[in-house]
Amino acid sequence: MITITKRAVDEIKLSMYNPDNKGLMVRFAVEDNDKEFQYLMGFDERLDSDIHLESNGIEYLVSYTQKQLLEGMVVDFDELIEDNTYGFIFMNPNDPQYEPPKEEFAPNKKNNSKDKKN
Repeated sequence: MITITKRAVDEIKLSMYNPDNKGLMVRFAVEDNDKEFQYLMGFDERLDSDIHLESNGIEYLVSYTQKQLLEGMVVDFDELIEDNTYGFIFMNPNDPQYEPPKEEFAPNKKNNSKDKKN
């Protein structure tokens, strides 16, 4: 469903050492305002309505209602060109604004972004 790269895994593992995150799992979510996606990532408790998955040793949560919006996404951690800092990068072929980067692990853009079902 979601692929978490090794660079992203390393950063997530560092955050897991924070005592406030003990017993919590990483949650991925997206807000869709029909123009662009706003990505959300943080530590959270598992709900009965969640999908519980794993990628590269990291267990994560996705709300069942968000499954279609996040299917095929790749999460990486790298230098952000805009401000020369590092951060998480969300490469989501379902995002209407998504343009695939040159990385070999980046998903191809999907053509059915207008046919979303909630």
